[in-house]
Amino acid sequence: MSSLVRSNRDKSPKIDRGHAIKPENKFSLDDLNQNDKVNNEAQTPTKNVDRVTFYANIRINNHIKNKLEALAMLGIAKSQKQAVEIALDYYLDSLSDEQKRRYDVAVKTLEDRDVLQKSKK
Repeated sequence: MSSLVRSNRDKSPKIDRGHAIKPENKFSLDDLNQNDKVNNEAQTPTKNVDRVTFYANIRINNHIKNKLEALAMLGIAKSQKQAVEIALDYYLDSLSDEQKRRYDVAVKTLEDRDVLQKSKK
């Protein structure tokens, strides 16, 4: 029985061994390791970082989430995240001067901790 689809399996590719491809430049593993070392040094920041930003999560219940989403739906905030920021700012504005000072010290301490933790990586 003959095959309906003609296959090229029977035809093996012909390799011309007389004209091998040669690279323009050669390198060794030492060259590769040296290149990695230069790239790593270039990526190391030269200035001190005083603040880092990364994503963190907090657990909230559905009622708080719905309140935040409602603020976003009403156009008071662009997102639930921004609604939290707005509400927090309103609350912080209501603190006494002494409470604001203690709050600022606590936030500065936590921000410094984040910088130290992220700079170790």
